[in-house]
Amino acid sequence: MSKLEDLRRKDKKNMCPNIATEEQIGTTEEEKQWVLKKEQRPPLPKSLFIILSTLVIFLFVVGGILYYRSTVLPEKHYQAGTILFKQQEYNYAVEHFLKVLKLRPERKDVLYQIAFCFEMMNKTKDAIQYYEKHLEILPNDTRATIRLGWLYLENGDKEKALSVLENATKKDRKNADLWNLTSKIKITSGDRNGAIEALSNFAKYTNDTEALLSTGKKLINLRAYEKAVEAYERYSKKVSSDKRGEHGALAAKIMMGHPGNSKLVIMPGKSMGYISLDDTKDRVKKNLGEPNKKFFSKFQEKSNFKKTDVETWVYNKKDFRHRAVSIVFVNGRVVEVETASDKYKTEKGLGISNFLLTKNSSNVMKSGEIKNGMATYIIDGGGLTFYARKNDKSGIGTKHRKLRLHKGKRSQFNEMDFNKVGSIK
Repeated sequence: MSKLEDLRRKDKKNMCPNIATEEQIGTTEEEKQWVLKKEQRPPLPKSLFIILSTLVIFLFVVGGILYYRSTVLPEKHYQAGTILFKQQEYNYAVEHFLKVLKLRPERKDVLYQIAFCFEMMNKTKDAIQYYEKHLEILPNDTRATIRLGWLYLENGDKEKALSVLENATKKDRKNADLWNLTSKIKITSGDRNGAIEALSNFAKYTNDTEALLSTGKKLINLRAYEKAVEAYERYSKKVSSDKRGEHGALAAKIMMGHPGNSKLVIMPGKSMGYISLDDTKDRVKKNLGEPNKKFFSKFQEKSNFKKTDVETWVYNKKDFRHRAVSIVFVNGRVVEVETASDKYKTEKGLGISNFLLTKNSSNVMKSGEIKNGMATYIIDGGGLTFYARKNDKSGIGTKHRKLRLHKGKRSQFNEMDFNKVGSIK
């Protein structure tokens, strides 16, 4: 045991102390001498400060100039161009917009304005170029697409125009202007089905009431009668006080064989109610029954039907009290139909009662005067002639008016034969 204790005592003496002595703390005198003293440096030359100041000022000026040219100046040109653009001074406006693009090429928002200015200046090629650039960036811009398609069409490039517009209609099916322009191309190219589709969509989405009427007429000409009825009915909903929509719809229904008030609709150059030009006597009898009266005559040498047998049937019995007619047959077929009734009207609402009104002056023009003060008026497009006799006491009254349905621009009968065909007097 004593040996073990001796060994333990020796180990304790040889162990590292837990606390350092004061001599072991801090820096020795020798180490203090190792520290380097700060060297004395010469002062910086004043020229260096001048150079640095000049450089800073130079950079500031250059930066200001660059900022002005790249930001302030383009914005000034843009504002000036916008003002001139609104004033329709396109030749001056385009100069400013081009400067904007030159100073800041990333300002692609002026491409449309540049293209439109060139278009208004009749520089079609330049306009097409900038519209194309604009659409590369904004392919869904419908207004630019319409303008580009129109310019292609004006340039005679129907294929390009159609391609651009058809792609646009797939993205924006409710844009009436797109369908309107597409319909024009389809009609001129003879694509009936495509034209019907385009016109139908145009009628569906347009808010232009007059355009609805003209679209209905185009659809009738394309024999798309159901679509025409839709166009006319939409017009009637928008303008309930105007009966032109109803008359147009009835005219389309006639062509589809629909019954109803269609018996009072005039289709110039084609039909009046159930009577169509070129109908046979049997067909007229089937639709109207036996006539009240029949007249037979031959015309003089000056007549268009010289020495030709003419037969006139008059319907004015009780059933026809308000829609009496005279039907003229030549060689067994209807050539003209005449009436003094104010119940018959065209799809545009034109009839005996209103053909002399100022609002219809653009559709009706005076053709001439014949004996006994009878004046003739033909409608735009032909197929219908109005007659009015002056009354010395009361002017032209309703009782002294008649209309005649016929083929071509004018009646086939000489005006002097007016009372020889069994007309209603």
